[in-house]
Amino acid sequence: MTTGFDHTILIVDDEEKIGKALGRLIKRTGARSFYAASGPQALDFIQKSENPLSMILSDQRMPGMDGIQFLEKARAITPNTVRFLITGYADINAVSGAVNQGAVHRFITKPWDNENLLEMIESGLQYYELVVENQNLFALAKKQNTRLYSLSQELQQKAVAHKRVIVQKEKQIIQLKKRLEKGIGEADYFKQIEKLLEENHMLDKDRIVLCYLAVMKDFFLKFKDLAARNGFFMPTANELNREE
Repeated sequence: MTTGFDHTILIVDDEEKIGKALGRLIKRTGARSFYAASGPQALDFIQKSENPLSMILSDQRMPGMDGIQFLEKARAITPNTVRFLITGYADINAVSGAVNQGAVHRFITKPWDNENLLEMIESGLQYYELVVENQNLFALAKKQNTRLYSLSQELQQKAVAHKRVIVQKEKQIIQLKKRLEKGIGEADYFKQIEKLLEENHMLDKDRIVLCYLAVMKDFFLKFKDLAARNGFFMPTANELNREE
């Protein structure tokens, strides 16, 4: 059996001595056992039990409610519980239908061999563990799939919102580019400089004109010197005037 499972087995038999004998045998598996003397008493125990039942061992011939009737009712309350029916050879034909219908997982004939019965009980407990583990894995996979779907939807929504932001920013960039291109084409930086200087009372118009003349004279002298060093002759302003 798998470590971590706390197995509980319910024994149902109207003969207490048989119930005690089965209890001693079950103790060898490490599982706990409880005893009920009838079907109604066992059903009451199942309904009040806080812990899940791993297995039920029920006798077939009991007064008031036989084993098949009891196990059918027990299956409705705790469907995962492994259900074994203890019966005599004379009742085999009667219980085979219950096995086929799923109310009983296995039937045990009297008299039984303790070692064989012990192996069947341990096998039944292993089957119960597989059923529970498969259900837990299925529930976990379902939960993870739901979470993955939610994350996928969230990412899609964020992607759409992000795309809208990118499109909006691209439009703003195009508009700024057009405004810059238009501004560069229409800009008159000399007038802007003049306006700035006038507004701050740094230079008047006459001084600005003198500034321009000084700059142009400096450019002319440097260009003339460059021309002379390269073998070119540049006329003076007076010579140009005489030619005119």
